[in-house]
Amino acid sequence: MFYIFAAVAVFAGLFVCGLNITGVFTTLFLLLLVACAASDINAYIVPDLVVLSVAVLGIIRYFVMETVSISTAVPHLWGAICVSVPMLIIALLIKGAFGGGDIKLMAAAGLYLGWRHTIAGVVIASVAAGLYVIYLILFKKAGLKSKLRLAPFLAYGLGAAALFGDLFSSLLFGWL
Repeated sequence: MFYIFAAVAVFAGLFVCGLNITGVFTTLFLLLLVACAASDINAYIVPDLVVLSVAVLGIIRYFVMETVSISTAVPHLWGAICVSVPMLIIALLIKGAFGGGDIKLMAAAGLYLGWRHTIAGVVIASVAAGLYVIYLILFKKAGLKSKLRLAPFLAYGLGAAALFGDLFSSLLFGWL
């Protein structure tokens, strides 16, 4: 199954973004998201090495593709904290609300995507996870206290944001 999703990630990254540097970075980001999702599904863990790779990819992407300045760095730094810090606070207040790997994944992905695309990605992930939970509860496949592997939904949302982030961001933040 991993190979199928990896092939889809390669195709999507290069087809949507083109056979250029943007397409290469997006494809690598999508492959790392697939690795996070697959690991969470199989072993209930989001590997630190993969999360670190996402962060390093984000830093490299920034220096290769953006004009280096404070004004271009700030959105990426905000991206690293805009979702991960609230998740961390919730996890500290409510035991088991989020896993540490999910929080670290959001920080690394936020560094890669910037704050607008990160928020768009987490909105997509939240809607997808919410619909899945409703399905599980309605068909009595899980209860209200059941745990949900969040990384696959985060990978889906963040991947969609990486591919179509400008569209989602304009829908969410068109008034800004």
